[in-house]
Amino acid sequence: MALVTDELYGPQDIARRVADVGRRIGHDYPDGDIVLIAVLKGAGFFVADLARAVPRKVRCEYIDVLRDGANEKVVNYHFLAPFDVAHSHLIILKDVVRSGVVETWLQNQLREEKPRSIRFACVVDHPQERKSPLRPDYVLFPAEESVLVGYGMEFEGEGGNLPFIAQVRTEGEAPFESAADRPVRAR
Repeated sequence: MALVTDELYGPQDIARRVADVGRRIGHDYPDGDIVLIAVLKGAGFFVADLARAVPRKVRCEYIDVLRDGANEKVVNYHFLAPFDVAHSHLIILKDVVRSGVVETWLQNQLREEKPRSIRFACVVDHPQERKSPLRPDYVLFPAEESVLVGYGMEFEGEGGNLPFIAQVRTEGEAPFESAADRPVRAR
């Protein structure tokens, strides 16, 4: 069955928000090493664009978080290439932040490595699904309860390569209201 989607945010919307977040990060961190850590695999597009948008030197690293099935219990994590996080400003990038459980666990684990700071950035934030007090520091787009694809986000292995962010709907279901006219709340 073909994936049926309605575009919410186009490539220009995404580029504008990434540029805004990049400028904010440059302002928030005038000194010290900045390490952008992309949680695989959904944050791959985001890390590439954001690294170019930050107006100072950044390093990009990749982390894989291993979970126990569908229950969100984190089992372990590993960096694709080992590196020292001590004394660096870490910005962990996610495609979607939902419950905050994985992010909180990861924050607690990385805190033991003594970084200067740990912050979170995400493409889409679902605060209504939060099960922890975590609040991402940099959010491209807030979202209501929905299934989204594009810009690295996949649904059943599809749609991650779309250059826009779209809401998935069932074939035959009426199209959703366009998000083009909705204001974007920046954090």
